[in-house]
Amino acid sequence: MALRCPDCGEARLRVMATLELGSDERSDEIALQIVECADCELEAVAVYEECSRGALDDESVIHCAYPADAEALDEVRGLISSCRDRRGPDCPCRGHARAREMVRDRLEPAGLDWSQPMPITFVRT
Repeated sequence: MALRCPDCGEARLRVMATLELGSDERSDEIALQIVECADCELEAVAVYEECSRGALDDESVIHCAYPADAEALDEVRGLISSCRDRRGPDCPCRGHARAREMVRDRLEPAGLDWSQPMPITFVRT
């Protein structure tokens, strides 16, 4: 499966870096990501949320990109690269703590506008 770029519509969006944050009161899995499109050169911060609570066959995925300036992208890249256990949602490092805070506060600490999500969709290839 490929990811469709929410900006140009091409199935060339790639997740460049991920920091898994575990669960919260709404979601079973949350990840803060950097995404890039190989076609239109979009670079954005993304949040992936997965919830399988409720009926056994009911799974919900919300994956959205948020346009970011160079400063916000650098901050999120720095948080992700500072962690030695990026797939460890219980990691106590500063990067994980700051990323959890950013997602909890709807990305405002990074200066991003949570009210302007760009949905990312999966495409069968």
